Amino acid sequence: MILNSDFDIRRAGPDDAAALFVVYAAITAADAGQLSAWTQEMEARLETDARVWVAARGRRLAGYALVDSLPGLPGVFDLSGGVVPARRRQGTGERLLRRAMNDMGDIGATALSCRVESLTDESAVFLLHRGFHLDHEECLLELTGPDSLPSLRPEPSIEVRAYPRERAVAEFCRLYERSFHGLAWSQPYSEDEVAASLTGSEDLLFLEIDGVPVGTIWQEILPDGRGRVEPLGIIPAHQGRGHGRRLLLAALHELNRRGARRVEIGTWRENHAALALYKSLGFVETGNWFFLNFDLPAGLKSE
Repeated sequence: MILNSDFDIRRAGPDDAAALFVVYAAITAADAGQLSAWTQEMEARLETDARVWVAARGRRLAGYALVDSLPGLPGVFDLSGGVVPARRRQGTGERLLRRAMNDMGDIGATALSCRVESLTDESAVFLLHRGFHLDHEECLLELTGPDSLPSLRPEPSIEVRAYPRERAVAEFCRLYERSFHGLAWSQPYSEDEVAASLTGSEDLLFLEIDGVPVGTIWQEILPDGRGRVEPLGIIPAHQGRGHGRRLLLAALHELNRRGARRVEIGTWRENHAALALYKSLGFVETGNWFFLNFDLPAGLKSE
């Protein structure tokens, strides 16, 4: 491998946002119509706490590495980026990755995580050859025509309902923690994160038994009109009794009432119970992806 010394590796600043989009578009084939919104968002992030390293020759960029914290996973940071095709296989990606790793020591980072679409694509092979390992696989399922779903039979002691916003946010976080604690796919939310992402309190539904909430589901309408459901959780003492199915059906009927004709839901491949539930209601797998992780050395210090 020939190291390309023509490009320096440095931290990016707000003035690099437009040039970063050029690299992003070359890597992802993004539409030029995204330029304004993408660069505005990137400028704002670079002015705050975004960590982005670039391979630069003056104002010209050949690649970048972007590191973001992952909600609910202290110490684990998402890694994205890449190198423009004309500058690959020249050592630029290697230098960007090593610089990003070396500069993570001052923020308590313990691991990097990177999503790849296939274990055989160029970025996955690059990372796997540099110490990353397969952490898990996730898949996306989709339901079309939710108006054909079975109806919900009334149960005298069971009710699915929404709460006022403040209570909904608090109950959602509490029930999520109780439902997923100790599971590999647990990624707890803070109340601030839920409040910032929640469009309306009606998006969070709760299953009550004799007036006590034992499960929750987040269902929402996406900007393109599709529905999305995730997560769905029932506390352990009430699992295996059909409550998850009832809560999911209630959410799907609500999304249908709100006009969604397609609904998507994601899950880990290893979550066999969830996959079986979704497929039993007509969901069909439409995509999958993988997460590669790299465990950073303990006591890592920035250079």
